[in-house]
Amino acid sequence: MNNTKKTSYLAAAAAAVIVIAIPFLTPNNYIMQIINMIGIYIILGTGINILTGYTGQLSLGQAAFFGIGAYTAALTNTRFGFGFLPALVCAMVLTGLFGLVLAVPALKVKGSYLALLTMGFGEIVRIVMINWTPVTNGTAGVLGIESPKLFGFAFDTLPKYYFLIVIFVAAGLLYQNRLIKTRTGRALIAIREDNEAAELTGINVTTYKIRAFVLSAVYCGIAGVLYAMMIKYVSPDTFTNNTSSIILWTAIVGGFGTILGPVIGGIVMQVLPEALRFLGNWRLVVYGVILLVVILKFPGGLYPYIQKFIDRFKKAPEPGLTGKE
Repeated sequence: MNNTKKTSYLAAAAAAVIVIAIPFLTPNNYIMQIINMIGIYIILGTGINILTGYTGQLSLGQAAFFGIGAYTAALTNTRFGFGFLPALVCAMVLTGLFGLVLAVPALKVKGSYLALLTMGFGEIVRIVMINWTPVTNGTAGVLGIESPKLFGFAFDTLPKYYFLIVIFVAAGLLYQNRLIKTRTGRALIAIREDNEAAELTGINVTTYKIRAFVLSAVYCGIAGVLYAMMIKYVSPDTFTNNTSSIILWTAIVGGFGTILGPVIGGIVMQVLPEALRFLGNWRLVVYGVILLVVILKFPGGLYPYIQKFIDRFKKAPEPGLTGKE
């Protein structure tokens, strides 16, 4: 086993130990909730990374799918007594169907028009949440959502819930990694690079774009279920265009078209606003400036630069090539 593989295995083992130790080392529930939200936004960022980072389809309506997933979990749980897994399946199916509905008109537009279309879709969903009072309870939202239970184990505290989120984060990242290495993933990347050239090589561009929209929506639906059952309350205020922007920035800051970009973006986008709270009313100004600096100084996101930094330590000089004979 060479030094590079040893370093990789050691890094993976260290990362696993850190992930497992986090809830035992976290001092209070406030920080624990921020950590859990990082996990939820990693899932959201992974979803838009597949759609925009790998397929090149810009979406500013991800909050709609996030909200549909959350409301599906909330309503099926509080009104029909559905547990976590049935609510999750319902959310995945429903968000997937809405992703399909949005994908069809989205195929006919691109660029800024696609962004406006998806933004409009997000606003329509939010307005429905507000005005469909008999179902969604309007601006009052839905209360009384139960904690998830799996095989008799209740994830009824934030530290316990953390491990449930970790399972879905790991599954989402592994699936994304596997997807990109398949023919489907290569087709998505080809579409991103040159839509017309991809079509000329025999790729069914329409089919793959629809798949990307549906898959991205399903990721958001899963995140919505996890959010609703952690907070135990949902309301339309959470699922605004601002939320869609944060989801998009999560992937941009981390690095579009990279496997671990959403992880880095999720950490930055959730920790940075909290770290700047001491600035009071200036917090959002400084936050915006920092994001602009990141985009200007690190085009392509933070992940490629972090990877280059790590690679320097992985490369150990081979015997006889140290320059000293």
